[in-house]
Amino acid sequence: MGCGAKPVTDSGADPDMVMIEGAPPDSHGHPEHGPNGGELIELGKEAFHLEMLHDDQSVTLNVLNGAASEMVAIDAAELSVSLKHDDEVKTFALPASNSTDGKASSFTITSTEMAGWMKEGAEGAVTLQIDGKSYTGKISHDHGHEGHDHEGHDHD
Repeated sequence: MGCGAKPVTDSGADPDMVMIEGAPPDSHGHPEHGPNGGELIELGKEAFHLEMLHDDQSVTLNVLNGAASEMVAIDAAELSVSLKHDDEVKTFALPASNSTDGKASSFTITSTEMAGWMKEGAEGAVTLQIDGKSYTGKISHDHGHEGHDHEGHDHD
């Protein structure tokens, strides 16, 4: 053996094997759906999230923390959502629905048109400012869930 080299002992373990203890890490660090069961929209590499809820009459966006577990009030009177559906592009303004001292965490529009577009799988983006920083969230339809039907196809 050379200078300072220590003898190699065989412990019987494969030297290429890595032991990991504990549960595997969560791939996202947040739940698949928001606290109210809505679809999540990521903002800024999971700095924040939006939870989108929609029915036949309205669409609501809730601003959530990075873990998508708690609502976060932001300094905004409305959120602007641009959607594309059947080669038509339209921007919808969602006014604050729970404003306190000029800050809100929930934004709702009563619009059968926007609600219908969302139900039919419209895609687009929402841009907002949080603490002086601009965030853009991509709105894309998740086809991997059950119990959510669209005209022409089912998710069962």
